[in-house]
Amino acid sequence: MSSVPSAGGPYSPYVTPPPVGPQPPAKQKNVLGLIALIASIVGFVFACIPGALIVGWVLLPIAFILGIVGLFLSGKAKGTSIAAVIISIVGAVVGAVVFFTVVADAFDDAFGGSDLTTSPGRATEATSPKTTTEENRGGAEAGSREKPLPIGQTVSNQDWEITLGPPREAWAEIAAENQFNDPPEAGMEYWILPVTATYTGDDTGNALFGIRVNFVGVDNRTYDDACGVIPDPIDDVGELYKGGVAQGNKCVAVPAGADGLWAVTTGFVGDPIFFTAK
Repeated sequence: MSSVPSAGGPYSPYVTPPPVGPQPPAKQKNVLGLIALIASIVGFVFACIPGALIVGWVLLPIAFILGIVGLFLSGKAKGTSIAAVIISIVGAVVGAVVFFTVVADAFDDAFGGSDLTTSPGRATEATSPKTTTEENRGGAEAGSREKPLPIGQTVSNQDWEITLGPPREAWAEIAAENQFNDPPEAGMEYWILPVTATYTGDDTGNALFGIRVNFVGVDNRTYDDACGVIPDPIDDVGELYKGGVAQGNKCVAVPAGADGLWAVTTGFVGDPIFFTAK
């Protein structure tokens, strides 16, 4: 008789499967990493907007810290945390570039004012044809200390058109404006200079930072001390867009009698243009 292989023998068609070991638990959702990812994305967006940089600066560090913490949570998915860390780092770099670009533009606007020159065809009644002809002759340039412009002559550059009104000694006005104003020192007087300024640039301008008025005395000294609280200060006029006009007063403490010249400058590096004192 032939023998039949027993079940489980070396030739048995029934093979017993190997024992199955314990399966590793599935990784749980990383809520902290998800929060970090959302914060990093929102922070990245705000970091690209010049007017909202501060929001990006707040959110990006928070996202970075939360992402790092999420990486060390055991049993949690790491993908969102890794993405949050990467986006927050890239967002910080982008935010820094945007910030320095904004600062560079502001620095250029504030310190890059060009020299003022006379505006042909914009002279007021205070400028007679004879005076204009004399200024256009050879020799000293019109608007220099040697050949100052008359009060009322319009001057301009790519950002401003400026016209000065008749200056006046104004301590009585200033004392009436605010009782706490101090009187001028001995030998000095407070003189108000009316200014009309039209912004002609492409961005925005502000008379407080964009226009400076000093007085240069016959003693070759520059005087720029303020007068306290004055009536209708032009510095209180807000931001101007192209075509906007600011009208108001500048005031400087000058030697008694205002013997000298008014000097007007835009920005901080442009050369001044000079006007007669009265």
